[in-house]
Order: sequence, then C-alpha cells, then structure tokens
Amino acid sequence: PLPAASRRARPRAAAAATADADASEAGPAKGRAWLSVRPCGDELDTTIIKLWAPAVLNFLLIPLVGAVDVFWVGRMGDALTLAAQGGANQVFSSTFWIISFLPSLVTPLVAQKAASGDAEAVRKQVGEAIFVSCFIGLVGMVFLIGVPQLALKTVGMTPGSEVATHALPYIMTRGISFIPALVSTVAFSAFRGTMDTMTPLKVTLVSQVLNVALDPVFIFGAGFIQAMGLAGAALATAFAEILSCVAYITILLRRGLVSVQSMVRPPKWEALRPLLTGGFAVQLRSVAINLTFLAVTSATLAMDPSGEAAAAHTISTQLWQLGGVVLLALSSCASILVPQRMHRKEDGGKRAAREVADRLLVWGLYAGVAFGALQLAALPLLGVFTPIQAVQDAARVPSILGAVLQFINGVVFVGEGIMQGHQAFEQLAINTAVATGLLLISLHFFGGSLEGVWASFYVFNFTRVTGCLRHHFRQGPLADVRR
Repeated sequence: PLPAASRRARPRAAAAATADADASEAGPAKGRAWLSVRPCGDELDTTIIKLWAPAVLNFLLIPLVGAVDVFWVGRMGDALTLAAQGGANQVFSSTFWIISFLPSLVTPLVAQKAASGDAEAVRKQVGEAIFVSCFIGLVGMVFLIGVPQLALKTVGMTPGSEVATHALPYIMTRGISFIPALVSTVAFSAFRGTMDTMTPLKVTLVSQVLNVALDPVFIFGAGFIQAMGLAGAALATAFAEILSCVAYITILLRRGLVSVQSMVRPPKWEALRPLLTGGFAVQLRSVAINLTFLAVTSATLAMDPSGEAAAAHTISTQLWQLGGVVLLALSSCASILVPQRMHRKEDGGKRAAREVADRLLVWGLYAGVAFGALQLAALPLLGVFTPIQAVQDAARVPSILGAVLQFINGVVFVGEGIMQGHQAFEQLAINTAVATGLLLISLHFFGGSLEGVWASFYVFNFTRVTGCLRHHFRQGPLADVRR
C-alpha cells in the first residue's frame, strides 16, 4: 500500500489536472466566442452591411442637407440669423420627435409581420400607422403655426427679441411640412421593417436634392422669386418633405404594402392598443431626449447676447450629427435583425438573435472610434460654415469634445436599437429619463460655457450606454442565452 501522504496527493493531483484541462478548454472557448463576435466578413457581416450601407447614406443625406442649409444661412454673415436657425430647428425637431412615437414602433412590428409571411397583416399595420400619423401630424402643425412664439419660448427665445424675430417666419414655414414629414418617417420605418433600405434611400436622395437646389433660390432670390432670407431655407425643406411624402405613398401602394382603405379607415381599439401602449413609453423617452436638447439649446442661447456661442454650438452640433447619423444607422439594423432572427426559428431563434446583437455592438464600437477620428480630421472645415472668426474659434473645442464622444455613441445607438427590437420601450424610457435628469443637473453647474455643455453630453451618453449594456447582458430576453 501507498504511504498516506501519497494517497492524499493523488486526489489533489487529479483535481489539479482536471482544473488545468478545464482552463485549457475555457481559453479556446473564450477565444472562439470573441471570434464569433468580432466582424470577420462572414454572411452575418454581409447582411449587416447590406442593411447598414443604404441606411447610412439615407441618414447622412438629411444632416448633409442640413449642413448645406447652415452653409447658405451662414453666407448671410449674421450670427443672430445662424443662431435663430439653430434654435428654430431644435424646436421643430423636438416637437416632431416628442409627439411622433410611431416610427420606433413600426419597424419591429412590421419586421415581425413580414417574418411570419402575412402580407395582409403588413398592409394593415402600415395603413393604421399612416392614419394615426396624419392625426398626430395635424396636432404638431397647429402648434407650430398657431402658437409659434410659445414654441420658440421652449428654447429661451424671448418674444420680440432679435433672435426670435428671425426665427418666427422660419418655424411657421417649417410647420407646413409637419404632416408630410411624419408620414414619410412612418413609411421609411415600414420599408426598413421589410429589410428594404434602398427604396428609402432613393426617395430621400431625390427629395433632398430638391432641397439643396431650392435653398439659394429661396434664401437670396432668383429671377421673379424674391429673397426670403431664413424663411426661404424653411420653404425649401417643406417642398422636399411634401415630395418625399407623395413618393413614399405612391410606392407603398404600387408594391401592395398598404391599401387606400387601410390608410383612411380609423383603426379599431384592438389594433391601436399595441401602438398606444408602446407609444406611451416611446413618447416618454422622446420627451426626455428632446428635453435634453431643448435645455442645451436654451443654455447656449443664454450665454451671450451676440449669438456667437449659439452659432458656434449650431456648427459643432452639425459636425457631430454628421458622424452620429452614421452610427444611428446601426441602431436601425439592430431593430430589424434582432426581432427577425428571434421570430424565425429557421434562422436560429434566440441564439441567432444573441449572435447578431453581440456582433452589432462590436460594429458600433469600431464604427464609433472610426468616425470620431474622421470628425477630428474634419476640424479645418469649421471655416466653411461661417466667415466669422470668433464663431469658428468658439466652435473648435466643442467639436473636439463631440468627436471623442463618438467613440461610445455607436455602442449607445446599437444597444438602444436592440432594446427597440425587443420592444423594451418602458426600460428604454427609464434609462433615458435617468440620463436626462443627470444631464440637467450637470447643466445647472457647468452649463455656463460650451465646454460645460458638452461635458454634460458625456454624462448623458455614458448613462445611456450603461443602461443598454445592463439590459443586454443582465435583464433582457437574450441575457440567458449562452453563446
């Protein structure tokens, strides 16, 4: 028989060998998991790129055209006019997204219906969303045209002030396009739900080319058309939105994705319930996000009476949004692919959905770093937007801070797109509300400078990304799926 010490050593040796074996297996397993998450040019990456590339171009067109608007208005050489445009644009955008909760709901709902192959359900869903969007759009239009001074006060514009005087005709003219803009956004979301991103790209391209062509004509005048100044930029945008709406409805009808009856017939309560239930949470989130941007715009308008700080913020935000919309396009990919994979068992169900979600998060990280670097490289373009040197100087540091913030923006947008795909709108609203509350606290202490305003944006986005990642890895329906 073996000595007692040897007998005790054998189990310990066996346990150590087992532990070593487990560790050696765990190492390659973790490596394989990382390889499956990292973009590697496989079929999943190809699918993501096919959805993302047209969506990027589509999302980029609008801020690019917005940059053209800023360029032409900046050529007027008046900082107050540029500040008025930035403030009025924020009022329109905030009003639009606060009351238009439908687009966030339509994409995952249509994706589910399309995945099941029920064409009639798709037509019904799209038609009901368009009907509701017309009613909501009417409310927004009446608000902007009927009480424009009240609308402008939300960003701190005092009625009768020079900035408000410039902004008043702009916001009223933009109000004309509220219904067409909302219908177009719902139609765009419907096409995304069917994984068609090329059609929205073509419609957006044609309509925004019209916007670019009409900008200098309406702003400075040409031939029999009198110069309208800042209101001319708004009118050019309104024409483009109307064209976009007509084109979308025509294409939806021709492809059988909607019927005239479904668009004009009031939806039944059973059909409205999922829209309104999810819509309430989406609306709360929209209120929180737009309260953020309204508070930021109000802070920049109050910094100095010359309007230079607000003009600098308009320019730095424009550059930030150019990169941001590229990353936002990844969010749309997540809101399409995650529910599609989950509801089609032949595509792999929850396990495939987890793989898509994890891959998209890494895509978001890589893309955020890339576009942040590009924004830093684009700093010399600040002079293109305005000839006023003081405004250029004031916009430099905020533009740098915005570029660095892009590094996490991709993960933020993808994480929120995953939550939209799960229809986790309530949790998404809570995350955003907490982020907004912390931003408002930060603005209270640091909002007296543009650098402080952008530091508050850091607080806002770091809070959002923390909530998204917690939901994905700890709370969401894919958290318990082992890769």
